[in-house]
Amino acid sequence: MDVGALDADDYESVHRASRSLTALYGTLTLNAALEAWEAWVQDAEDGFDPELVWEYEDELRCRRWLAAAWPVLTERVRAARQAELDALDARYRLATVPLPGQPDDARWHSRRPRQ
Repeated sequence: MDVGALDADDYESVHRASRSLTALYGTLTLNAALEAWEAWVQDAEDGFDPELVWEYEDELRCRRWLAAAWPVLTERVRAARQAELDALDARYRLATVPLPGQPDDARWHSRRPRQ
């Protein structure tokens, strides 16, 4: 798909996702969620401080938001941002290990930072 310029429907899908997820995740935008996920991935790569383990689940909030928002976004928006999300997810997989009992390819919610 040729992504090209986004149109009003594309932007409305981003706003719709943000509005529909506010009650569960607070106010986030697509850009803010991707930036927060990138920051969290960087933290995981740098080494997670085990004293902050209580924050771990909350830090994954941005990735849960992205998972919930993705189906609401238009195909054009997803196509424009998919490579970025895939690259961040790949970096996260390299910086983490699966939780006990999870397969090696476990998704972001079933992994923990390497220590």
